[in-house]
Amino acid sequence: MNDVIQQIKDRLSIVDVVSAYVELHRAGRHFKGKSPFSQEKTPSFYVSPDRGMYYCFSTSQGGDMFNFVQVMEGVDFKGGSKNFGGQGWRGINTSITTKRQREIVSMLFWRKQLIFFEHSLVAGSAPREYIEKRGVTLTTSMTWRLGYAPGSDNIWRTTKDHLIKKGFTENELLKAGLIKTSQKGRESYDVFRNRVMFPIFDQGGRVVAFSGRTLESGADIPKYVNSPETDLFKKSEILYGYHRAKHGIRQLDFSLIVEGQFDVVMSHQAGYTNTVAVSGTALTLHHVQLLERLSKKVVLALDADKAGIAAMKRAADLMLRRGLDVKVAVLVGGKDPADIILDDPKKYKKIIGNSIHVIEFLLANLASIGLDERTFKLRAREEVLPYILLLPNKIDQDHFEGRVAEVLKTTKEAVHFEVERLNDLAEQGEKVSMAKEIVENKIENNSANNRFETLLNYLFGILPLFTDEVSAKILQAIEDIVGEEREKIKERVSSQTSSEVTFRTELALEQYPRRVFEDEVIHSLNQLREVVIKDRLKLSREKIMEVESSGDSAEVEAHLKYVAKLQELRKTPPFTTALLH
Repeated sequence: MNDVIQQIKDRLSIVDVVSAYVELHRAGRHFKGKSPFSQEKTPSFYVSPDRGMYYCFSTSQGGDMFNFVQVMEGVDFKGGSKNFGGQGWRGINTSITTKRQREIVSMLFWRKQLIFFEHSLVAGSAPREYIEKRGVTLTTSMTWRLGYAPGSDNIWRTTKDHLIKKGFTENELLKAGLIKTSQKGRESYDVFRNRVMFPIFDQGGRVVAFSGRTLESGADIPKYVNSPETDLFKKSEILYGYHRAKHGIRQLDFSLIVEGQFDVVMSHQAGYTNTVAVSGTALTLHHVQLLERLSKKVVLALDADKAGIAAMKRAADLMLRRGLDVKVAVLVGGKDPADIILDDPKKYKKIIGNSIHVIEFLLANLASIGLDERTFKLRAREEVLPYILLLPNKIDQDHFEGRVAEVLKTTKEAVHFEVERLNDLAEQGEKVSMAKEIVENKIENNSANNRFETLLNYLFGILPLFTDEVSAKILQAIEDIVGEEREKIKERVSSQTSSEVTFRTELALEQYPRRVFEDEVIHSLNQLREVVIKDRLKLSREKIMEVESSGDSAEVEAHLKYVAKLQELRKTPPFTTALLH
């Protein structure tokens, strides 16, 4: 596959590929244009023909020509490669049989599982009664291919036994997240037991995962259990119900976003065939891009509790930045869409029909809390006015400045002044924060091994931006920290990732203070040292526990001395920017 990628890169320029989507103008060594990922006035999207890469400052994403087409078209590598067309693609062998074979096996696996769950639902009276009680008709249940995962306190392995008989291995079931091994090391058992099963489909309508809703009650039993991410199932890329909602979104000219699977199914049953939901994650940029291709209008019908309001704010922020028209359906009485539809479908239609703009909702929600006048105004300034800044045109901004002034019982001039002040503060802070985001390493949530690799890739990526003398100092610091020869360390560095770091940082240095960049380099060196020390301390302590049982006191003593040495190393002064001068 790497040969295929290189052949395409040799024949096509990234500038030619991107120009099909973005109007580019030369800016020194690079090309510059307005971001295709957000609504922006000042161009912040750069393309480097030399490096074959792009970077978008406004959304902090970048990559090569393949990544760009994948993001723009919402397709995988094979689908994206077809979009290149012309002489650049013609004549290149694109067969990626190993990956395709894996996909076919995975799809066969999920289809067999889907059929098993469907048959189990037909055979089980309790799950059928539960689904009927929730208001789901037989036609809807069959359309959405709902199922049932059997199990009870005494029956733990029905799904596992069925699939083993069908020829799948226990290791395949473990990777798919359908079974897991007990902590005591006993026989593995089903993850989904006594649950109504919702198959999750990709854009093409192929089942790639499941979500199971328990039929039991109890604080220690999770209400929903979802399949883990796999090659086919990426939570950040899949919207539940999207494969059925595409036509409805175009037809009704808006997307309706709810929280749960039952909400989606019942909303479609009530006539809103434009309804989707996220699958175990917050709304992402990829989700928004899927929806905005079909309609620029969105209605959020999320729970009115604290978590629902927070999710609504995050989603609104993301979508307003993309220039979408965002409204909120006000759900009252603590009921979700599925329950409202069960009680009265006409009431649900009225609620959706009476949706209000997200800024109107934020104002009304704040007013309902019962704050004193001054606190209300201060909270509105902090929680409502920033959303006015995200509106794509001045007419909308002017309208909502007037609405805020009306609700707060103040002058429109005062509101406009505060909006402009927030805008000035945002622009001032944006330059430094943008530069930091480009050069810093977001590694907090990675494993120790990934943190180590991320830091190495970053530090090797910035080396070309220093003089040979300073680069040599940084390399020596890395060698001292890692304790390996330079060539051996280089083998652990990804040339693609480090090249992307070089490009992004190069762009940042053309516009932002060098001190931010230098501070981050030093911070990364200190982080690398801490990661290495922590990892070696952990390994040494494990080794001590291992050799203590053997009674080898000399070896235990040697490891204890090494641990003491590492702890002393941790106390040495950190690196400073003096290293770079």
